Amino acid sequence: MVLLGSFFVVATALLAGSCSSGNEDSSSTTTAKSAPTTENPYGADIEVDPPAPGESVLTVTGPTGEKTYSLEQIAALGPQTVTINEPFVNKKQTFTAVPMEALLAPSGLTGSQMIDTTAINEYVYSNTAESFVSGGALLAYELDGKPIPYDQGGPVRIIFADDAPGASNLDAWNWSLSSISAQ
Repeated sequence: MVLLGSFFVVATALLAGSCSSGNEDSSSTTTAKSAPTTENPYGADIEVDPPAPGESVLTVTGPTGEKTYSLEQIAALGPQTVTINEPFVNKKQTFTAVPMEALLAPSGLTGSQMIDTTAINEYVYSNTAESFVSGGALLAYELDGKPIPYDQGGPVRIIFADDAPGASNLDAWNWSLSSISAQ
């Protein structure tokens, strides 16, 4: 997770312009190939390496202590595939996800316990553990069978099936989730 803070520094540098090492030969001309551009509904198109195998992507802290999860550990919690009308891109997308309850319960986050879901950009959404569970919250970790890129809300994000009670609460759809903790 330490590298995630650096992500914003690198991303800012990339957005501000190109970097130069000062060792380039000024007489040579290079042409950079640009990738096809498509507008990313989640924000800037910045390539960030996905988490390494076994790397922690989420920390859950509750009355029973702190637990960290890698993508592989999340995948072992009972994955399900769900195709939803993703409200932020206005199209159908297929995610692989686990029920939020599978992450909350082992940390003692149940019932009326207030919890914060915090993204890497420090966006926080708060509600009760029961609201997430009864609302049908899912923690997605794959999009179309591949890890979710950071620029599309990855590596983990909260989603809801179209018919889930919590689907209409767009504030709860926290992207690039870094932690879940008791208040």
